[in-house]
Amino acid sequence: MAAMTPAEDAAVIRAGVTAAIRQTLKPAATEKAYPGHFTIVADGHWFGQENTWPGLDSWQMAGAYLLLGKTRLVRDYFDYVQASQRADGNIPYAIVPADPPPEHLTTYNKGMRYPEDVFVFDPRREGYAARRWIGSCSHWIAGINPLGTLAAVSYVLLGGELFAATADAAWLELKLPSLERAASYLLSRKSANGLIAGAGFYTEMPPRHQWDGVAQCYVVHVLRTCERLNAALGHGPAAAEWRAAAETLAARFREVFWRGDHFAEYVHPERGVVDLHGLSDVNWAAVAYDVATPAQADALWPRMMGEPAFWQGGMPTQTVTRPFAYEPWEYFSAHEDVGFEIPVGQTYDVAAMGRVWFLEWQACARRGENQRLRESVRRVCARGLADGGFWHERYHPLPDGTLDHTGPRGYGEYPAILVRAVLGNPAVFADCGL
Repeated sequence: MAAMTPAEDAAVIRAGVTAAIRQTLKPAATEKAYPGHFTIVADGHWFGQENTWPGLDSWQMAGAYLLLGKTRLVRDYFDYVQASQRADGNIPYAIVPADPPPEHLTTYNKGMRYPEDVFVFDPRREGYAARRWIGSCSHWIAGINPLGTLAAVSYVLLGGELFAATADAAWLELKLPSLERAASYLLSRKSANGLIAGAGFYTEMPPRHQWDGVAQCYVVHVLRTCERLNAALGHGPAAAEWRAAAETLAARFREVFWRGDHFAEYVHPERGVVDLHGLSDVNWAAVAYDVATPAQADALWPRMMGEPAFWQGGMPTQTVTRPFAYEPWEYFSAHEDVGFEIPVGQTYDVAAMGRVWFLEWQACARRGENQRLRESVRRVCARGLADGGFWHERYHPLPDGTLDHTGPRGYGEYPAILVRAVLGNPAVFADCGL
């Protein structure tokens, strides 16, 4: 990408963020299904006009809406997701209308417990009626169950972001028991090896069977969030318990995953530690959420900064730097027959995705790596502007070094994370007029 003047750089960022807000985030906030509802694609044409995705997608967008001042919308969204919480504390990663019975109950929705998990949500707001909904907490790759920790993590982190934005102690007192139940559910997934069984935290194909490094870092982040929330309310003993749980998991993660100058990707139940695909997103997560020790972060950082493959084709950020090195035993089909045909390849989530870039720019912000943070924002903006001000869900690496986009045009993840990056780091983007 050709060098730009500072003014040109600021203009690209301003145009990209403006497009993200006006063309995706604003039209997605329809509030059609319930107060606080938004679709995860700009016009709702993919993934359901009334569906909600509390695992990752909706959390990322809700955080962007908070930065845009839409606090009421996010509070209402949070209330809806809270209503879906199961007795064990878990949160569904997808919620759909229960009437009529959902489609695909023998394929993509076969993890739904219908009708056991049907719940009623009454917004008690003019223009809305009580309706029946159902969430899915279990994946169609049943034995491995990727995304198993995703929604509970997203829920707690959104609760923390809402409190940080409002400082509303009365709201937090009311919501903290629910947030702690979600965090306790995550701890209930701890295996005998001391790691949280999370499979692919935000990837399904390949599923990173069974102890994903990204999942470990995110759960540490959740436990520390519970510590901070309890401390804010003066709950000292509870804060200490959550802190101890966080540091125990962080220490176990470092013990298992550290390879001398980087962190491994995941731990397989038969093959042990897997570190076959170059550098992975686990390294960004370990730095972003302060799970790496200062010495580990210092040793790791030059490798991360010197690795061009994270930005193949100029688009931040790929999940791994050796995307063509996955082996068939890593595919979900090596572990189980899901009973139906999948129309995409089994490395579909080996791609540049907003969720990975989110970890990268947070790691850069923690390290004070503002030049790279800003350059990544400019590249994301340029990519969206070249496509009419819209982004796709994934940007797959091709062997010739280029990219092929997949997923719906107008997907909300990159726009949301772009807004989070720019509005969440105002000093770095002070010249952009936003």
